[in-house]
Amino acid sequence: MVSLSSKSRKPLLVFLSHQMEGHINPILTIASYMVKRGYDVSFICPDRYKEKITNAGAEFIDMPDLDDNHRAPPELVQIPYGLERIVVQITRVFFETTAIRAETALEALQMLRKRDPERQIIILEEIFSMATMPLRYGCPLPAGFDSPPKRIGISPSPLMVESQDTAPFMLALPPDSTESGRLRNKELRRLVNEGPMRPLSEAWAAAMSACNCEVVPDGNPLSAWFTNYDATFLLCSPSLEYPLSDMPSMINFAGCLPRRDISANYEYPDWWSEITENTAAEDRKKILFVSQGTVSNDWHQLILPTIQAFSSHDDILVIASLGARGSKMPENIELPENARVIDYIPYDLILEHSDIFISNAGYGAFCHSVINGVPAVFAGESEEKAEVIMRATWAGFAVSLKTQTPTWQQIKEGVQRVLGDENYRRRAEELRQENEALNSLARIEQKIIDFTE
Repeated sequence: MVSLSSKSRKPLLVFLSHQMEGHINPILTIASYMVKRGYDVSFICPDRYKEKITNAGAEFIDMPDLDDNHRAPPELVQIPYGLERIVVQITRVFFETTAIRAETALEALQMLRKRDPERQIIILEEIFSMATMPLRYGCPLPAGFDSPPKRIGISPSPLMVESQDTAPFMLALPPDSTESGRLRNKELRRLVNEGPMRPLSEAWAAAMSACNCEVVPDGNPLSAWFTNYDATFLLCSPSLEYPLSDMPSMINFAGCLPRRDISANYEYPDWWSEITENTAAEDRKKILFVSQGTVSNDWHQLILPTIQAFSSHDDILVIASLGARGSKMPENIELPENARVIDYIPYDLILEHSDIFISNAGYGAFCHSVINGVPAVFAGESEEKAEVIMRATWAGFAVSLKTQTPTWQQIKEGVQRVLGDENYRRRAEELRQENEALNSLARIEQKIIDFTE
């Protein structure tokens, strides 16, 4: 029980995330906000993020880092894009490493409870971390706990729960809630769960067993990422997801996270004044921002075809980000006069001045496009990207190129389609306003308040 004296204090917030940067960043944004709101925050993750965490005012607790084979399993390159590849990737990257993260998380909870026995602890976890999922399935509680602490899941991805209104996640099919559509969805679920997804269910059960869980999980492991928490937040508005008649009660829409402040230490490129002056000009050029995110570094997939597509257009500037500090384009590549390439630039900085965002459709890119009110041209098939693109076109702010490796002609056609139809820009602005109005960080804090004893 929490004593009366402890009720005068805010709960201790414990944050966890999978180690990939695209998973850490949104959770760190939430943690930083909670520090500013007067909460004590402990953040469990690998040492390479220690400086970011301590700079945010949170306590850093170390989590073992994983090797490159678990970040990007080498056997993936031999498997074509599709369900088999996705199952192998999820198994290696997430499920095979769950026990390592869970052990660290439970030890940290025990330490924090011992340090302050009467302090309530509330967990906020990026859902792919899975470090506290064993608490849902009956693993031994950390010393000092007689019941699991309240847990809030944060999703940096589209919603993956099974529904009578949608086909299985990863098939990238549109929703269908008609009678025939629901029959389709039911049969596809059976085929997928009994076929290509079965190894994933087995890996999930093995992961929970390795954590000494008493309950054998059943159902769909992708759904469980969302439903094993007391509450789970999607970092989007309802218009960015399919409407479900059977939405699980713990699912909440927070809205996209707000635009990030630009670090005072950020070194602007020497051509930055060209961008700001263009924004203010009456005869401004269209600015196309292209990025492949932080994982894909084959510039022939998207960046180089985009540069090629508009190399002869004096009324267009192409800004390409390579996605990681220190990245370089091969020296033998000659850039046209209207192209600017940089190793890294904050999305929110350049999108403020952009007319179109060309991307391989990671969920971070999806959300940044929305919160900046910028229409998009998306190309992607790997990971969850095909599902992200389906939602972007469903919401009406993006065009899909329907391939991972578009030609320059396909990119040009997609861009011209967006520039030629004002509805894309108008819809992007509507979605920006809708997501800003939700006030995502305040919504998440309100759930913390609701759970405070």
